[in-house]
Amino acid sequence: MRLDVFLRNTRLMRRSVAKRAAASGRILVNGKKVKAAGNVRVGDVVVILNADDSSRRIKVLSEAGRPVPRGREAEYFEDA
Repeated sequence: MRLDVFLRNTRLMRRSVAKRAAASGRILVNGKKVKAAGNVRVGDVVVILNADDSSRRIKVLSEAGRPVPRGREAEYFEDA
């Protein structure tokens, strides 16, 4: 599934923000820079690098084809 769609559907970030972050190289999937249209699969590790030098590292547990209901995000990713 597309990276930007996964991030939006799991409420990690807005899709437009995900696109800009990926374009500037601030999102890594399994240690590699990817485009917003890049694929993420179950088991992938996604690292989101923030502008303030902090980062968030998550592991994909399940694909989120639709927006995830509030409170159920933990079924789709975990902090790694």
